[in-house]
Amino acid sequence: MFEKEDKKGGEGQESAVLSTGAYYEVRKERKNKLTKRFDSHFSRTLRTSLKVINVSLKHKLQLYKKQLHDAQQAATTHQKEQHEDKKKKTAKRESREKEMERAAQGIGAQIRRLDEACVLVHAERVDLKEKIGPYSAADLFHTVRAWQTGSRLHPLSASGLRCEDLLFFDTETTGLGSGTGELIFLIGFARVEKNAIEIKQYFLPGPGHEAAFYDAFLRDCRSLKNLVTFNGKAFDWPRVKTRHRFVRDQVPRLPAFGHFDLLHASRRLWKSRLDSVRLQTVESEILGMRRERDVPGKMAPFLYFKFLKQPDANLVKGILEHNREDVLSLIALYTHLSKKVLGLAENDTEETFEIARWYLQVGDDKRAVPLLRKLSGTETREGARAKTCLAKWYKREGKYARALTMFQSAIRALNDPDDTPYIEAAKIMEHQYKDYEKALQYTLKAMEYLDANVNLPKEKRNRREADCIKRIHRLDGKLMRNKG
Repeated sequence: MFEKEDKKGGEGQESAVLSTGAYYEVRKERKNKLTKRFDSHFSRTLRTSLKVINVSLKHKLQLYKKQLHDAQQAATTHQKEQHEDKKKKTAKRESREKEMERAAQGIGAQIRRLDEACVLVHAERVDLKEKIGPYSAADLFHTVRAWQTGSRLHPLSASGLRCEDLLFFDTETTGLGSGTGELIFLIGFARVEKNAIEIKQYFLPGPGHEAAFYDAFLRDCRSLKNLVTFNGKAFDWPRVKTRHRFVRDQVPRLPAFGHFDLLHASRRLWKSRLDSVRLQTVESEILGMRRERDVPGKMAPFLYFKFLKQPDANLVKGILEHNREDVLSLIALYTHLSKKVLGLAENDTEETFEIARWYLQVGDDKRAVPLLRKLSGTETREGARAKTCLAKWYKREGKYARALTMFQSAIRALNDPDDTPYIEAAKIMEHQYKDYEKALQYTLKAMEYLDANVNLPKEKRNRREADCIKRIHRLDGKLMRNKG
């Protein structure tokens, strides 16, 4: 019985063992199936992904190839365009160079270069005996020699200088404005040397060539200490300084300069005689010079702009000739003015008076007073004015009796309404002689002349009338105190 039970129990244990092994076998088999299924799915997915990746890579590769091809084609096209542009620029530059050479040849100029910029420089030498109006350049030597014993104080004085030191200078510009947009396109100067007049003209072939333009001029002119111009102080030289600033890093510095501006001298001597104190007017009316077929100054910018579009020497020949005539005229005008001031040429009474007054203003009494004394003896309008100037000088020197006598003489000689001698006589009577009654009489007479002088500006008239009224009140007060 017990044996049977043991047998049954052993069979149960074996069955249990077999059941556990089968379970693991089943699990293993199931796992293998799942693994195979996963591997199969993964393989399919991987293959699909690889196909997609391959397609994407092929597409990208084709795209890169296309982009590379397009870039190479664009680079080739760009190189061709650059080559064509270079050829065009080279052809244009060569064409421009030929045009410049023809223009330079047309005006008798040399081309001077600075890097890629250039300037046309015309140079010539003129015989010293050649007439410039009533003078020749040789006369300038006598004039400069005369200044060595003349006034050192006068603004035109060439004392201590040689002829070669004077640089007669003029410019032509694209306009009369003072802004930075106005170009100087032509600079001309003349220098009188021992054997000839040296003339040099610097022509600007275009706005991009200013460095070469100023470099050539500044290297050739040597010194600017004694420029002789006509309105150069207010016009030419400020514009040179303005344009020089744009190229100052490429060209020599502007040297120190001195100035003889003949416009101011001409105005002083001839403003009442001439309708306008222009250089051409002074040439014709004072120096007796005539220009034939002269290009008017206002036409110069128009012709220059046409030249920039088409460099034809015939367009600017007249401008260069105009500039040449200007610098030569300055030699004649400086000689003429100097002779007038030095007393080497005949002067009329108006010129004599203005020269004497000029000497007084610069402090050269030694030369002014004899001229005024000589002029005060004439029965002319300038004679009366000379008496007033001379009386003021006596007063300044403390010679009150002579000053009063001269003021009284000026009053008797007056041709035009002028309150000055009356006022000055009143001052001497009041402050030096304490004669308030006479001082009052002179002041009241001055008021009458102020009313009669219709040419006096209103502001100046009002100021002088106010001074007279103040003086009258003061003199009345002094008279009342004396009576009291």
